[in-house]
Formats: sequence, C-alpha cells, structure tokens
Amino acid sequence: MFRPASLTFVVVVLTAFFVAVTFPSASASPSPSSASPSACSPSLFSAPYTEMNEGTTNSLLPIHPEGPLRAVMLFVDFPDLHASESMQALYERLVTRSRHWFSSVSYGRLHLDVTPVLHWHRMPRRLGSYGLADGFTWQEHYDYIGDAIRAADAEVSFKPYQVVFVVAPEGSRIERSPAFHAYAGSGIEADGNELRAGATFFEDTRFNARYAANVLIHETGHILGLPDLYGVPDPVYWRLFRFAGGWDTMSWNDPGAQFLAWHKWKLGWLDSSQLTCLDRPGELTTTITPLARPGGLKAIVLPLAPSKAYVVEARRKLGEDSRLCDEGVLVYSVDATIRSGHGPVRVRPAQRDTSSNLKNRCGPLYNAPFDKATGEVARFSDANAGVSLRVLSSAPSGYRVHIARTSEQREEPTDVGGPPIPGQSNLAPLRRRKPIVDLGAQG
Repeated sequence: MFRPASLTFVVVVLTAFFVAVTFPSASASPSPSSASPSACSPSLFSAPYTEMNEGTTNSLLPIHPEGPLRAVMLFVDFPDLHASESMQALYERLVTRSRHWFSSVSYGRLHLDVTPVLHWHRMPRRLGSYGLADGFTWQEHYDYIGDAIRAADAEVSFKPYQVVFVVAPEGSRIERSPAFHAYAGSGIEADGNELRAGATFFEDTRFNARYAANVLIHETGHILGLPDLYGVPDPVYWRLFRFAGGWDTMSWNDPGAQFLAWHKWKLGWLDSSQLTCLDRPGELTTTITPLARPGGLKAIVLPLAPSKAYVVEARRKLGEDSRLCDEGVLVYSVDATIRSGHGPVRVRPAQRDTSSNLKNRCGPLYNAPFDKATGEVARFSDANAGVSLRVLSSAPSGYRVHIARTSEQREEPTDVGGPPIPGQSNLAPLRRRKPIVDLGAQG
C-alpha cells in the first residue's frame, strides 16, 4: 500500500528568465503515409519558483542524471531509540533493486553507486527534538542530515559524494521518507564538499523489500528534479492517484513502473532521434516501440503551448513494467506550469476502471492504454486541442499509430507569476534561515 513520503517545502523567490522555445517539425504532413518521422527536441517552459516540475528549462539542481550517481548511505540511531537491525540487510533492501531499476530504465545511462557505512552512528539529540513527526520543514531536514554527517565525519570522507542517504532505525514512528535539495551556497559542508541533495528513510521502507526500493527510487527521482504525479492529500485514498495512476513511479509507486517517456527525455535518457513532434496541422503515421525496450521511436510529442504538450508512448508488460495490468498506447498531457502534487501530468484513459481487484493491484487508470485488440478502445480525440489518434495495429515491435492535428500552437504567457503554493518546492531558501512552510505529505 502506497504511503506518499513527506517532502520539505520552501517559499523561494526567483527571477524567472524565459527564452523563446521552438519545436522542430517532425514530419507534419497532410498525408498519413508520410516518410519516416524526423527527430525533434521538445522543450517546455518551467513553472517559476520551483525546481521539481515538468519543464526542461530549470537548471539549478546539482545532479546531472547521467553517468555515476555517487551516494553514501549513513545509518543513525538516537539516545532515545537504539538500533538493532542489520545494516547490510537494510542496505540490500533499499539499494539492490533500485540500482538495477535505474540501470534498466535509463538504458544504462545512470548508474546508482551507493556506498554503505556499516556503523550505527549515534545522533547528538533525541529523535523527538528534531520535530519530524509532524512533517519536515527545510530547516529541520537540514539540521537532521547535518547532524548525521557530523556524527559520521570522523569515519567517512564525504568528498566523493553527490548525495547523502540517511537511514533511521525501525520504531521512529515517522511514516514517510522525504527527499532533500539545497541551492548552491545553502548546502551542508563536509570535507571540502557542499552536499546539496539527499533523502532520509523511515518506517515506509519496512513494509517489504520491493516497496522499500520503490521508495528510494521515488525519492531519487525528486533528487533528479522530477515532481510528484500524485495529488496533494485527499481524504479518498485512490483519488491521490487520479492524475497518473501507477504509470510512473513518481505517482503510485507500488507497481514500480518505468518513468514516463517525457521524464526520460527530461533526464536525458532518450535521444532526439527517439522522439518526433507534430507541432502544426498535419498527419503522422508511425510505429512507437515499448518504453521498456531500448532503441526505437519512444514518443510522439504534440506541443500545444510554450508549457503544454500531449505525449504518446507505448507500454508493454516487460521489465520494470511487468506488473502493469494493461498494455497499449498511453496518451497523457504535460503542463509545466502545474506544480508538483497538483497534476502536472494527466493520463487520458481509453476506458474507465471496472475491476476493483485490478485497481488494487495497479492503481487507478489501470485501463488507460489504447489498443486495437478486441474489447479495447483504439481511438482518442481532444476536440479543444484539435488532436486525434488511432491505433492501427499491434506487433512485437510496437504499435502502429496515426495522429492528426488541426490546431496551431497557442501563444500563452509563460510566467504564471506569484509565489509558490506552500509545499511546492523543497529546495533550500536562498537565505538559509528564512522561515518556510511545509505541506507535510509529499514524497
């Protein structure tokens, strides 16, 4: 059962600088029998005042999501809560599957390299004094991670690491495991290195080993700049996942599904040759290959406005997607002006969910893909956007689709203005001691 992890959130005042973004045409043509689609490099303006969003123009996060991601894992206990668990077992529970997941989902472009320090380091304060039980402010999180680093500093050189993971003992009564970011100059100094990214792990990592790894994957996604795709707290549990269901681990993470194609493009795990864009009126017929397999065309992007687009991709029950309840062509909208936790990605379902058992296994929207098979829906249209799609056929190589567009891109203001909604950024304030607000329910 998914329990979204708490994130720290801050009010950040930034100056939004916007530049013109263009979308190269990707074989928009009046004929559905056009030549092979050409490559494109779609870009969306980022929402101001936040770094975790669906835009491609934010650049203040410290982690480059390619090559080795070097992290150190610290184990800490407290004067009022002593540890008795095996640190090696906890490390394997959190890291072993996560390492394989990132290697697979990034097509070998990101290598999660986590070094465990197999020693329970005693924190200088009682657990309750950190004020974490009712959610994390940025300052509380900064102080907690800083104490963990200082407790281990005599044993550990932090110079090689980009990320710090801190694991607390069982029994903390802190349900959620949040991620941590800091702007340059606001991080934690250790051994001549400014540590600006990390995550802390608590009770939600004790459910089972698979779920524990999913928590680390989700929080590492935040470290890389991805937003929450589930909604802010809702009294109806399944409504939390009404936007993206289980189709991305940044939403309901129990299935441990792939990142969406848009996220892979944003992180640099897809090449421009693996995307094509239909950015003006015209038609396009092509084959998209399953996201779980390397190579081939992975997505069709239809930019609607400077910060908005439709994305079309193919999903099959393969690899990290093996626990999906359905497969086919997934259609979703992306809006980079919508902040984390408010639905920046919205999957457009082919059919309503009809099975409570499948919903419990795979989450809401389990029945979302379009397909040509019997009992499936093969057509999608959005008259307001002037976009329609038809699945023509399915084969082991992927799905043949025809897309038509009748609309031009809309010109809309890119600076949505105003301060961030409380809970929509977990980056350090530009002035370290500035008071901040915590939503207390993000992961």
